[in-house]
Amino acid sequence: MSEDERARARRVLAFALDVAMQMFRQGIETAVVVRTVRRLANAGGIDDLRISVGVRAVHLQHCPSGGGEPVVLLGSIEANDTRDIGRMGDLEALAVRAGTGAISPDEAERAIGKLATAGPTWPWYVSLLGGCLLAAMICLQANGTVLAAVVAAALFVLANRVGWALGLIGIAEFFQVAAKASTVLVAAIALLSLGLLDGHEAASLSAANLVLLLPILSLVSLVEDAIGDYHLMAAARMVTVLLLTGAILTGVMVVVSVANDLDILGEAGRVHLATLPLALVPATAVVGSLGNAILMGTPARWWLLACAAGIITSLVNWAGHSILGLATPLSIFLATTVLGALAGAAARTLRVPTAVVTIPGLTGAVLPGPALYLSLSQVFAQVDGSWTAVAEAVVSTAAIGVGVVLGLQLAALHRTESRGPDLN
Repeated sequence: MSEDERARARRVLAFALDVAMQMFRQGIETAVVVRTVRRLANAGGIDDLRISVGVRAVHLQHCPSGGGEPVVLLGSIEANDTRDIGRMGDLEALAVRAGTGAISPDEAERAIGKLATAGPTWPWYVSLLGGCLLAAMICLQANGTVLAAVVAAALFVLANRVGWALGLIGIAEFFQVAAKASTVLVAAIALLSLGLLDGHEAASLSAANLVLLLPILSLVSLVEDAIGDYHLMAAARMVTVLLLTGAILTGVMVVVSVANDLDILGEAGRVHLATLPLALVPATAVVGSLGNAILMGTPARWWLLACAAGIITSLVNWAGHSILGLATPLSIFLATTVLGALAGAAARTLRVPTAVVTIPGLTGAVLPGPALYLSLSQVFAQVDGSWTAVAEAVVSTAAIGVGVVLGLQLAALHRTESRGPDLN
């Protein structure tokens, strides 16, 4: 391999690695990142690329057919529970343009540099509004009152700003999450002590906000990576899930141990999730999907698609549970399989990231977060059968990832080369 060929190969791999690291940072699925890197390498004339995705690292190696020293690049990656769907779309669209030769290598490199320094899709206060909508919806699902839903939205803002302030001074994420959980319970207990809320309302708004701290998306990604044979990434995500869940429990238990005369966990253990009538199922799905879409940085042009995904998924989930009589994990699996298939079809026909459909759809329609929190509360309150409820909630959460992956794979069976490249 000549020096010019080596320099060209290194430039191609460096660009592909930069795209991969930014994709991981935005929470794009490992399988999508690997396919994108291969597409970019092929477009640059590298057909024998070897890719290894490890624990927070990606390794690219090109062994020239004519012999000689291989070209090797290694990059560290970030993957967390935050998402910016607008940035996902920008990255995947850039990868498609670069992979098809629609833009020159120089233009692609300048574009990826701009994306690396670009801010979030929405200002922080707009994202907070989305989180407020989501917190209010979850509170109502936990049989909270309208007053409790309004307070839950305000409490979401308070907890978010506490975490932001701690992050500003360099406090580790574990302690940020623990502080958020403590803030939620302290505020709920204060309102309960002042007589502004009753025990049921305090428990409902606590459930809504603690649910939003759970690393649900990391758990879903964990299942996706495990099924896709990216076991090291799955193991890394498992550490993240356990760490953040432990942080929530730490924050909760610190407050409970101090204010043990106020049985707020016992109240939470007695909360029952609302069984919504069919007429309200699409309405709550729209609110939840729209709130999560805004929270996750979805551009306004994709809001309608996000809400439609939530409506369809919620109706399939309702039909599986109420008409077919399926257990909760099975009805969620059915609904998310449909959701994954819709996401794959949307990526192919509308040229949007699958996350535009999957993340708002699953959050607004099938997320068993309230059930998971309330079942854990029942464990602390020593309610009979609480561990069975925990197991069902965990299996239901895992079923989300399994169903989404199956749906995406079913959608991929219908892809043809004549339709051109899609984002995923």
